[in-house]
Amino acid sequence: MMYFALPVEPPVFLTIAMLLLAVGLVSAAIAGRAGAVAVLASLAVAGFALGQWGTFAAGTKVLPASTGKVTVSGWIDELGPANGKRRRMVVAVGAIDEVRPQYWPGKARLSVSTDHLGAFARGDHVTFQAWLYPPLTPAIPGGWNYGRVGWFDGIGAGGRVASAVARSQAKPDLQRWSDQVAGLRTRIADRIRAQLPRREAGFAVALITGERSGLDKNMREALQLSGLAHILAISGLHMSLVAGGVFWLVRALLALWPMLALNYPIKKMAAVAALAAAAFYLLISGQAIATQRAFIMLSVMFLAVVMGRSAISMRNLAIAAVIVLLIAPHAVLTPSFQMSFLAVMGLIAGYECLGGWQSRFRAGLATRSPYLRAATLLLLMLIGLSTTTIIASAFTTLPAAFHFNRFASWALPANLLAMPVVTFLVMPAAVASVCLMPLGLEHWPLQLMALGLEAVQAIAVMVSGWPGATKVAGAMVPQLAFLSGMALCFLALWRGSLRWAGGGLAVAAGFAAIALGPRPDILIERTAATMAARMHHGELVPVYARRGRFAVDRWLLADGDSADLAQAAERAGWTCGDDVCSGQVKGKSILWLGRKATPPSNCRSADIVVSANPLRRRCGYPAPGQLHIDRFDVWRHGAHAVSISADGKMEVTTALGVSGSRAWVHEPVARRKILLVDPGPWTEKPGAGSIPKTQASQ
Repeated sequence: MMYFALPVEPPVFLTIAMLLLAVGLVSAAIAGRAGAVAVLASLAVAGFALGQWGTFAAGTKVLPASTGKVTVSGWIDELGPANGKRRRMVVAVGAIDEVRPQYWPGKARLSVSTDHLGAFARGDHVTFQAWLYPPLTPAIPGGWNYGRVGWFDGIGAGGRVASAVARSQAKPDLQRWSDQVAGLRTRIADRIRAQLPRREAGFAVALITGERSGLDKNMREALQLSGLAHILAISGLHMSLVAGGVFWLVRALLALWPMLALNYPIKKMAAVAALAAAAFYLLISGQAIATQRAFIMLSVMFLAVVMGRSAISMRNLAIAAVIVLLIAPHAVLTPSFQMSFLAVMGLIAGYECLGGWQSRFRAGLATRSPYLRAATLLLLMLIGLSTTTIIASAFTTLPAAFHFNRFASWALPANLLAMPVVTFLVMPAAVASVCLMPLGLEHWPLQLMALGLEAVQAIAVMVSGWPGATKVAGAMVPQLAFLSGMALCFLALWRGSLRWAGGGLAVAAGFAAIALGPRPDILIERTAATMAARMHHGELVPVYARRGRFAVDRWLLADGDSADLAQAAERAGWTCGDDVCSGQVKGKSILWLGRKATPPSNCRSADIVVSANPLRRRCGYPAPGQLHIDRFDVWRHGAHAVSISADGKMEVTTALGVSGSRAWVHEPVARRKILLVDPGPWTEKPGAGSIPKTQASQ
């Protein structure tokens, strides 16, 4: 975290020095000359070095400017399923005819029409025409950095395919093991879609293969609002149900054979079989970070069973975290990593506290009647499910609020209703369907799975419609959010009664992070296609909500505003006409000029002028106390935020200014500098002023 928080890329010699320091501290600890503090310090500096190593290892080449329509050739690296009339395609770029080679990106994530794509698969070498764009900058200064995500995924450009995709004979197709796995995932998804209705099929494919692009949009929103979105993330729950089910089934079958049960360690044999099942599930599920963590933890657990050691402990969680970070150091910044590890940490700590009580309670049932024992066990199951939901929700609320600016209010009842269906019907049917697919007998297991998914969907829709189903948190102060996260870790890891102080500090720091979060008075989209201002009633009002929809939606959430785009657009404050809007914010007059606007005569007297076109001094030079932001400014610095103090002073913050000078932050370059031919007059192509869906999904 310390490495990724730096405003500039640190020099290599500093990283080497910190790595040597870490080795020295560990050596001193082994020799008995240093204590636990030195070990923790060594881990911190080693993590710093690991972060920079991960950045250098990525080494992604980034396209620094929009290209217009160009001819691209390369290998299909990833191919998503059809989502309406379009598909997502990631291409490992081999050449771009009109672009200078030094500016070719490593990979490009593109949106392609299903009519243009044809019958292609991963690894095929293709050629086509496309509009290419640089990686996205944050929608709001300090917001989620899409360019950083793409950098570590090897994605250096986005865009839209503008022609039919044709097979190229210039280079051979690739034959990779990962393509075989992807082909297996595709075949499984196709078999599911052939058996189930579209809505249930999208849900089932997401649970089995991890591919969520086919999930119904309304269903996805209902799951998020009800607190059931975690079902979509293939993590510890799914992996445990699959591996645990195989472990129980194999052990039960082996126990039916007395010769095996009496002479061989059938528990260890079942653990090996469960580990193999978990590995297969990891392969077909897409290997997301949460799935990796779950697999590593299960691997450690089953290996502990084979070796006769304790299966579940904080030590296993720490081993899983170290392995995941060794593979992908940037994972520490992702909500998936933070939510999954905090949830498991909280659950381990919580059940360690409750373990003694549960053991005593179960021991007291031995003398009770069978009916009372059955009823009590059912009650214990409900209590356990409630406890699991409460603990997991408490430990994941912070990262959910920080990254998504909202959290579900009715997660507990939703999970109490839905999780038994997922546990006892959906996931067992999913395992059975995959096992029976080679025999062509997956129909009935998938029908059972569909029944369970229909019930889960009905619960999600019902709960999401309850009043106050979701709470909007607003942007948080990163330092206070980090303090709250560390306090949660202290609450889970500390053994004494002082641990409860960590819980209090986590709550206090979390509320303070929200209350003190940045609330700028003016926000300007990264192409100046739209802007929003905090009018006299204190709410953000966009000039046009339909332009830059994604950015406006992120602004409202970051402001703690639960209004949707239509409601925000109806608010009063702007006077618009002929693509020119004017308003007042804290005594400052604002003028916004759209793409088709002609600067009016009063633009010279406006305190703040924002233009989607280059101004070129058509409103004069800004006088002291005046601010001009035009197309060139947002092109150079990304989205802008302006805060106006009580004495009228204006403080401007930009997305690239907050992102700093890091490896994944590209400096914009004029389009004519990257092209081999004269591009002619600049024109905005499809996707301008808004984020293409293929990139917004990052």
